[in-house]
Amino acid sequence: MTRAGIIAAGHGERLRAGTGILKPLVRVEGEALIDRVLASIAEAGASDVAIIVNDASLAVRTHVSARRWPFGIDWIVETTPSSMHSFLRVLERLALTGEQSGDRGPFLISTVDTVAPPGAYARFFAEAARLDADVTLALTPTLDDDKPLLVEVDGRRVVALGDAASNATLATAGYYAVRPSILREADAARRGGAAALRVFLARLLERGYRIDGVAVAPSVDVDRPADVETAEAFLRRLPGRSRGAAKAGVNL
Repeated sequence: MTRAGIIAAGHGERLRAGTGILKPLVRVEGEALIDRVLASIAEAGASDVAIIVNDASLAVRTHVSARRWPFGIDWIVETTPSSMHSFLRVLERLALTGEQSGDRGPFLISTVDTVAPPGAYARFFAEAARLDADVTLALTPTLDDDKPLLVEVDGRRVVALGDAASNATLATAGYYAVRPSILREADAARRGGAAALRVFLARLLERGYRIDGVAVAPSVDVDRPADVETAEAFLRRLPGRSRGAAKAGVNL
């Protein structure tokens, strides 16, 4: 069974300023962003999901808890200083519960603002679980993302990230397969004041951790009010329009 996590502790200022709604609760085609990610995680066979929200986002917990899901949910309520800190808190929680049951990962971790086609998370994680990487990145062609994390790969192996990959045509899609081995770098990264998850990933690469990439279907990162329309147009173009069936499948 898959243990998974969702990073939903950001403040999402740009999206909230334009919509007046907490980012995880912004709706794309009538479905909240966090519900979409939870449905994608359910498709990947998750048995437990850890979700981090900030202290001002308790309405997200109320919203999610009002619906039945085919997995247990472990809530972390903490206002963190960066996406890296949220990522590490989720991974630490998954590693702790995994250790109790002998599960050493990898764990599936996603940002809350990724709108992906049905089945994308499941296909990614099935492939990533067969690899020996410390971190596996879901990689997609860049769409309308204002701050993509560009990634250069040699075969599957990631060889450059961010500014060092400025000519790359692939970017992170917002979901990852992660092993707890990288927690060896957590304390040093926190002390060093790393400001974002992308900085932490670059640190891992520099220190010799194995980071692989798996190509996945295109997705949309919803950060700005205009991204909602982009995501809805993206979903309308999908063959089969099967998200409704996937959504119904998690209401058990």
